[in-house]
Amino acid sequence: MKHLIWIFAMLVCIACDDKSETELTVEKEKFTRVYNDDFTDTIQPFWRTNQITHPDRLQIVTDPLNADNDVMKISLEKGDRIAKGYRNEIVVNPKDSFGYLNKYSYRFMFPESFFQKEEKKGIIVLNQWHDEPYPGFTWATKKIKARPPFAMYVEHTPEGEFYMILHSGIRMGNVDEMKISRWPGKLEPNKWYTFEADIFWSIYEDGYVKPKINDLCFEFDGVSQCTFQATNMYHKIPNYFKWGLYWSGTQENNRYIYYDDFKMNTERIGYFPPQKKLE
Repeated sequence: MKHLIWIFAMLVCIACDDKSETELTVEKEKFTRVYNDDFTDTIQPFWRTNQITHPDRLQIVTDPLNADNDVMKISLEKGDRIAKGYRNEIVVNPKDSFGYLNKYSYRFMFPESFFQKEEKKGIIVLNQWHDEPYPGFTWATKKIKARPPFAMYVEHTPEGEFYMILHSGIRMGNVDEMKISRWPGKLEPNKWYTFEADIFWSIYEDGYVKPKINDLCFEFDGVSQCTFQATNMYHKIPNYFKWGLYWSGTQENNRYIYYDDFKMNTERIGYFPPQKKLE
């Protein structure tokens, strides 16, 4: 009899262990999200398009370099304005608060017309992580001016030069942890580029981003730097991802760009990043 009781107890324990493992798996899945879009025929439903000014500014077209591939084309024309900005952007909200590691990548290509010379200096943002208002505030009641903690953009000069620039870190009032870096490669038309970045979100200085284009790191003060470490959240409400075209308003020429193969994997890895030396 005692032997039977012991066997029964063992079976109960095994069942408890199995249940615990299942619960842990489910719990882990709650903190892991995957977003993929190759833009075949249409865009995936996880995108929000309420910052597209006109339906023809976002199109699925044939890849100019590959007739068997579909890509997304986003256009921005003079006069396109929404939310007080000259923009046509799509948005995804992965809800990455502090303690999340976000890995994402995509391809982009400029047509020849993108490099039309402008009389004034300006920037054209390709993607950004934008902050939300502080808890308890809205965009209408927000009084503190803060820059988005991440943005990658093309900077152009009156001389007709075009550079890829990236800023990361927070800047607000007297607080300035933002670093502005430059990609050392050359931007050319009719060529696919692959951008990829790992971002660890934090309200402390252990936040970081590791950006690359075509496996080439950005440069800070003329020195190649593959990791930029700094606070990248203003508060606990997650930043959100915006992608498309957004310019500074000095541009006189209409522009468009091609995008393809968007991939994003976001996972909560704990409040602090793995304790290892950053490259």
